[in-house]
Amino acid sequence: MGITRRGLLLSGAAVGGGLLLGVAGLGAHLATHNRLEHQRKSQSGSKGQSLSLWIRITPDNEVVLLVPHTEMGQGSQTGLGQIVAEELDVDWEQMRIELAPAEVAFANGAALEPFIREQVSPPGWAEGMFQNGIHRIADLMSLQMTGGSTAIRGTGWLSMRAAAAAGRAMLMQAAANEWSVDVQSLSTAGGIVEHQDSGRKKSYGDLVAAASKLDAPTEVDFKDITQYRIIGQAIPRIDVESKVKTQAIYGIDADVPDMKYAAVAPIGAFGVEIDSIDNDDEILKRRGVSGVYSIDKGVAVVADNPWRAEQAVRALKYSAKAHDNKAVSSESLEADQRAALAGELSTLFEKGDVGLAMADAGNQVNAEYFVPYLAHATMEPMNATVWQQDGKMHVQCGVQNPLMARKKAAKVASLDLDDVVLHPCTMGGGFGRRVGVGITNDPLDWLQQAVQLHQESGEAVKMTWSREMDMRTDVYRPMVLAQFRAGLENDGMPRFWDSRHYLATQDVAAPAPPYRIEHVKVRHAGEPQVVPTGFWRSVDFSQHGFFVESFIDELAHAASEDPLTYRLKLLGVNSSEARALRAVAEMAAWRSEADAQGRAMGVSVVHSFGTTVAQVAEVSRDASGMPKVHRVWAAVDCGLAINPQSIQAQVAGGIHFGLSAALYGKCDIQGGAVVQSNYHDYRMVKLADAPRVEVKVLASDGEIGGIGEVGVPPIAPAVCNALALLGERQRRLPIVV
Repeated sequence: MGITRRGLLLSGAAVGGGLLLGVAGLGAHLATHNRLEHQRKSQSGSKGQSLSLWIRITPDNEVVLLVPHTEMGQGSQTGLGQIVAEELDVDWEQMRIELAPAEVAFANGAALEPFIREQVSPPGWAEGMFQNGIHRIADLMSLQMTGGSTAIRGTGWLSMRAAAAAGRAMLMQAAANEWSVDVQSLSTAGGIVEHQDSGRKKSYGDLVAAASKLDAPTEVDFKDITQYRIIGQAIPRIDVESKVKTQAIYGIDADVPDMKYAAVAPIGAFGVEIDSIDNDDEILKRRGVSGVYSIDKGVAVVADNPWRAEQAVRALKYSAKAHDNKAVSSESLEADQRAALAGELSTLFEKGDVGLAMADAGNQVNAEYFVPYLAHATMEPMNATVWQQDGKMHVQCGVQNPLMARKKAAKVASLDLDDVVLHPCTMGGGFGRRVGVGITNDPLDWLQQAVQLHQESGEAVKMTWSREMDMRTDVYRPMVLAQFRAGLENDGMPRFWDSRHYLATQDVAAPAPPYRIEHVKVRHAGEPQVVPTGFWRSVDFSQHGFFVESFIDELAHAASEDPLTYRLKLLGVNSSEARALRAVAEMAAWRSEADAQGRAMGVSVVHSFGTTVAQVAEVSRDASGMPKVHRVWAAVDCGLAINPQSIQAQVAGGIHFGLSAALYGKCDIQGGAVVQSNYHDYRMVKLADAPRVEVKVLASDGEIGGIGEVGVPPIAPAVCNALALLGERQRRLPIVV
């Protein structure tokens, strides 16, 4: 059982003191942790019968899939439905996909499993206890998370697929028992069990009551890939039609009787507290205004329409208490990072002996890179509506972790969980802002404000942040300074790689180079700074993908090598990175020099969240020196492709998301607060500037990987590597300042 210190702490402490209980005590606890029974009790009274985890079958042979992952544009619910339909052996038209309720019964340990398995490798005899333990972790963490690109590779492939295969086996066994035949003589198709010899048939809907009373099989047989009818098909996403027809319900669409509207303004520097509101009497005289409040991280006004509330809160005059953070700036934060990197360092990853290799290395290459704080800037700003109904507090909002949000609301209101009803909605973007777990701050701060305003006003309140509030009260992608040094052999290949960066990473794989270099050391220094930080789409890979792939490109140029060829020399010929690079080079008709039109190509490859993406960007500069990205090609190796069309859409979306950050994204800090306030100074790539994007999904027999975040990391280095051929290399983002 290979256990790292981090994995031991995560799996042991989170299981609620399991290591302290001892193996016997922990085993006894986990043996009683019947996830299926919890889900069945939660669904009592619903139409149909719960068959296995996540799956309910109705008398009219409809399969209802209870999905714990919320919709924010990623389309994973469709892919999860495809996995279940395939293994359960029903037609796509029989599937109905619903969002699971925000209850502990639907806490989702499978979303953790891909990450924990990177740290802990249980022996075969402990596999059942290990998986039950993950479910227990999910309970204790209130984990019903959508994030980390885990929906398909975690929940779908590791949990729902097994649940569907087990359910199909139970349905066949129920038919075999009823007909007194060998289960091997039965077959399934389209939600029907058939006995070939006698011609008898029965629908799943007729068999589910008997099947649900059977013990689930301890082992299941999965379909062979050659039998797939639904997995691998470009099934239209189930959420698209409602969005096109404006029928999708977002949190911001909430409308309840006698609802008031709340607007919030930030106080100032991070961490400051309100000292006094100086003109509340004047504001309360405004038409429609019913309340002025000091709340966590802001001041608020409640009024009878959103315009009056917003105008009133902007007119508030208030003062904040003195705080050291008012002296903080982008410059001071960067200086602190630089000083930390010159001090004591902690090692994240090491192989070989960099010190020894450094002593006799010939040509040495040094580089420093920098990325700024970034906001999430979701199209739908943070909002929540809170009201009382039937003796319970109701909350409607869009969140990436409904169960955690429900518990958060209950805690703020000092209520029992049973006294809170959460209505999770489709989100107009999440990217980690609505996930419920941050790095140094609570991403559900906006939900706390909404509950506070409901309690203090005593009214049904719909709180919506302005774009300015949203931009200046985020949990930001961390700013990072990174320094690199490498030594080249006589043939130009790197003898050692030595890097240091500010702040420990969530994933050690992010800053570690994927290339075959004998001596490597990756170190970090420093603690989180005063700016609140949280998870941002692709997390550490958004920064370190830029660093690593820019530096390897610099080494190629120092060695006078084609950057693509150089990378391939340092990769295993059958590695996913090499396969993706060869594929994208063919797609783009790769060239290593600028063409007659002044267009250059840059290449990069990043393996993140179980998936490898290689990209080539074609870039030019106009007469004023401004960059123009004309085309981007991407080759994706994610193992088995559940829905190729959805994969292409997600990677293309990630490219545009990452390109906006690379070209324009930054949050400057002055006076301890963010300067940027709206899309005029926090720019996005517009349609006229968007490159033409082509995405190819590679056939692969590798482990299934995530998709929602993997298009982001390679785009910044690909663009900067292209620009290096047209002039000075860009080592600091954003490119346009």
